[in-house]
Amino acid sequence: MAETNVLVRKLKLCVIDEDENVRKEKYKFIRDAQYRQYQLLNRYMSYLTSEFYQSEMDLKSERYKEAYKLSTKDFIFEHNIEYGKGVDTKSLVRRKVQDDFSIAIKNGFMKGERSINNYKRDFPLMTNGRALKFEYDEENNITIKWVNKIRFKVILSANKKNVNTELAHTLHKIINGEYKLGQSSLYFDKSNNLMLNLSIHFPKKEKAPYIEGRTLGIDLGMKIPAYASVSDKSYIRSKFGDVLELTKAKEQFKARRTRLQQQLRNVKGGKGKKKKLKAFESLSDKERRFTQNYNHQISRRIVDFAKENQCEYINMEYLEGSSFTDKKMLGTWTYYELQQYIKYKAEMEGIKVRFVNPAYTSQTCSKCGYVDSENRLEQEKFVCKKCGNSLNADYNASINIANSTDFIIGKKKNNKKKKVA
Repeated sequence: MAETNVLVRKLKLCVIDEDENVRKEKYKFIRDAQYRQYQLLNRYMSYLTSEFYQSEMDLKSERYKEAYKLSTKDFIFEHNIEYGKGVDTKSLVRRKVQDDFSIAIKNGFMKGERSINNYKRDFPLMTNGRALKFEYDEENNITIKWVNKIRFKVILSANKKNVNTELAHTLHKIINGEYKLGQSSLYFDKSNNLMLNLSIHFPKKEKAPYIEGRTLGIDLGMKIPAYASVSDKSYIRSKFGDVLELTKAKEQFKARRTRLQQQLRNVKGGKGKKKKLKAFESLSDKERRFTQNYNHQISRRIVDFAKENQCEYINMEYLEGSSFTDKKMLGTWTYYELQQYIKYKAEMEGIKVRFVNPAYTSQTCSKCGYVDSENRLEQEKFVCKKCGNSLNADYNASINIANSTDFIIGKKKNNKKKKVA
């Protein structure tokens, strides 16, 4: 079997049926199946734990082996739990609990350093990938056939203009058989939306030809969303994204938000206010989708640029925290998200991604190495106080990032500057 990578994507779903009562029954079916799974998970974990203690915590004892074997063949602790038609709850629960129990043992459960898993009521409903059949309907919407004759529509966007093209492309590859599905799960989020955590298996690509050690350095900035240059040939460079486009989008969202706020003040209550509030929430969703799609587009172009120039690595600055945003550029603009998109797209192409210490990358001269906060007196201009090197500030930073060996490993800085492969 060919080696594969695994990608997890979150999808918003809705049950398809013209009859509202039937739709409600199908949503209830999912909730009931989720509740039964929750019961069974905790019962099975309690069973294994109890037998483990009664066997004097000896996994090799005959008593424990017999109890484990019995639980594998027949769920003697089910107490007449009724499973939803077609839901493969037994085998999935068995595998999940056995894996979690084994991990607890390895991580110090016997020494009291680790407790056993206690599964919550809203634990996602597990489902085998083979039970999810993706296809297009007559209107070219992406739908999923599931168990018990339940069909879902995948909600890519409320507006076709704002469809997440990267996700749509991934789902298309599932439909045409290029990508396979692994164990996935269904759950209801805090807004009561039905969500699917989709596990996608795709074949590992052969590494594209690269020049050993060649690195693409990426500087993320306010004036230019992303500026990239190649380590050994810094004249090979490119800008990605357009601040004017982002500013225009920001102004449009701001104007629409202002209008809605004014309309809300003029509405006293009732259905009118609820409708305006819903429109306000919808606007926030649209703004979020805009930034997601924009990040997908930029990240794809950056990875293609790295591939075209035969880069073995991509270097980026390590950003503290997943909520790192630039509100001056766009209310929901997230650099961290852009980095994550670059990372997974690069890894799909066999390009390694490394994160470097961001300290002084914008104040260091890429030509002579002189560090001074006054080297960058303007947002866009860098002039070295020592050697006089003058160039675009983002370009200068991207060269420093490309050539940096001050890597961040996990959340710790590599102060010894040890090169990481």
